[in-house]
Amino acid sequence: MKSKILTLLIVFTFLLQACNLPSSAPGTETPTPSPSVEPSATQPLPTDTPTETPSPTATQPPTLTSTPSVPIAFPRDVPVNCRFGPGTGWVVLSGLQVGQTSQIVGKSSDFNWWYIVDPLNASRNCWVAASVVNTAGNVAAIPIVATPTASVTNVTVSVDPKTLNVGGCIGPITPSEIEGTIEVNGPTTVKWYFETQQGGAMPVQTTQFDAAGPKTFGVDYTPPIVEGTYWVRLIVTSPNSIQGETSYEINC
Repeated sequence: MKSKILTLLIVFTFLLQACNLPSSAPGTETPTPSPSVEPSATQPLPTDTPTETPSPTATQPPTLTSTPSVPIAFPRDVPVNCRFGPGTGWVVLSGLQVGQTSQIVGKSSDFNWWYIVDPLNASRNCWVAASVVNTAGNVAAIPIVATPTASVTNVTVSVDPKTLNVGGCIGPITPSEIEGTIEVNGPTTVKWYFETQQGGAMPVQTTQFDAAGPKTFGVDYTPPIVEGTYWVRLIVTSPNSIQGETSYEINC
């Protein structure tokens, strides 16, 4: 009886193993399922809406300009005068054109004028108003330049009439008019006088010039009736020495 039971157990065991073995018949294989991949908790899943890169704006880049090695001045929008001194009362020497630059070599004590190299003559300097020019470069170390001293630049003198015809040299004689012109290059005070060969020096005059330019002076003069040719002078003694000369003639 025990041997039968043992035999039945062995048979039953083989039957169970046979049921668990894979089938070798075609079309009966069970496909192995693909493993599912779980996303990492540290890597976010892509969203359905793509991120757009912003398009560039239409703003133009700034114009790059190099800093000049020396300070320069140039007109803002119109040509500017370059004067002998720092002020509109000074004579114009030249001009600075639009698009033209000139080196700054000094400034006025009130910082309202720049002293630049004359654009038309590099051997001299002149003044431009700071209000009508732009600057570039380092202007902080530019030295203050003293205002120049104005001077008389031209003197002329004339006599009318130039010829006096006196019958018999006994008179009477018509007075002549001596006329003199003094021209200055800036505001100044001028001391001057007329002098004639026959009559000597006339009184010294003092004339104030508020700006560059000429002024004309006249005086009546009755010369001694002596036949001959004589000179007349306009003599300036200050701010500088200069004179003009002409002549008149007496005929008997």
